[in-house]
Amino acid sequence: MKQQPAFIQLPSAPMLAIYNIIQQVVTSNIPILITGETGVGKEGIARYIHETSPRRDKPFIAINCGRFSAELLQSELFGHEAGAFTSAIRQRQGAFEAANSGVLFLDEVPEMSLDAQKMILRVLDTATFTRLGGNDPLTVDVHIIAATNRDIVKTVAAREFREDLYYRLNGMMLHLPPLRERTEDIVPLVAAFINEFNAEYGKNVAGINSEALKKLEQAAWPGNIRQLRSTVQTAVALATTDELELKDFPDIYPEFVQTLIPIWQTLPPETQHAIWETLHPETQHTIMHEFSTWLPEPWQNMHVSYTPRIGGKMESINIGDLNQNQILRAVAQKRIEQYTSLREAAESLNIDIRTLQKYAHWRESDN
Repeated sequence: MKQQPAFIQLPSAPMLAIYNIIQQVVTSNIPILITGETGVGKEGIARYIHETSPRRDKPFIAINCGRFSAELLQSELFGHEAGAFTSAIRQRQGAFEAANSGVLFLDEVPEMSLDAQKMILRVLDTATFTRLGGNDPLTVDVHIIAATNRDIVKTVAAREFREDLYYRLNGMMLHLPPLRERTEDIVPLVAAFINEFNAEYGKNVAGINSEALKKLEQAAWPGNIRQLRSTVQTAVALATTDELELKDFPDIYPEFVQTLIPIWQTLPPETQHAIWETLHPETQHTIMHEFSTWLPEPWQNMHVSYTPRIGGKMESINIGDLNQNQILRAVAQKRIEQYTSLREAAESLNIDIRTLQKYAHWRESDN
């Protein structure tokens, strides 16, 4: 299991005000609702509350309510008895039991089903619940911290979220401003992320030069701290000096993508994959364009459609150790898997079916 990054106390005025509010309520059991854009650090604040509270030596359990179906979420939260549903082959403890005496952090709470919301409300009102498929009430003592990146008042008005549960969770609301409104926090965050990824990639990066730092401070950061962390992760992996430079940040300065190509080929596949996942889709397109310029027609325009969203996920192929024909075969085969017909797969790459089949069935012996 990957270790949770250490909490970083930040120096901006809005964050100092939030820390001050937390210190005033941290000894109480009042439910706390944290709001803010995606990636802004809501779980980090929840962990800070836990670590500074009397419950610091008890469990901290985090559940992302948006990652589970309605049935699975109820099982994650409340546990289940053997036979409660088809795949329930044995009794399972849920998050409420695991967090007993500690803190339960519920992220993306508006994504909960109405049934799950009703069960959460019961726990808040009675401090008891039952496992799915069970009859025996269980007593629990947890401090609830909830979070959302949505306008929760609108979800209540739209009857997507129970009004009574909203008022029970909103004992104290903390709103985290976006990173673009507190650029003073970028320097300590970058320093912490450099230290984190130095260890992961075996690097010895000491800092960041002023030109690159200025670009980071000027960026909009729609993904906030999470996006900044991914950007620094990429930069540390690509760094060839002991100080991060503009060339190490393809997302914020794509003109330097050309310098990434020779470095990319020296990286192990697992590092290539980790970096690729951190890059913005537009940067992925730019990188694929640089690779495609080495290829013959009609693949030189591959960047136009190489990384579309299919089923909500970005298409990704590790091409670091492949030659030209192997790249073409990998792309062609992946498209054939993703589309229901050869015609659609060929059209997605702006080629005809015969060319698609030619590349999909290429073999080493064809040379």
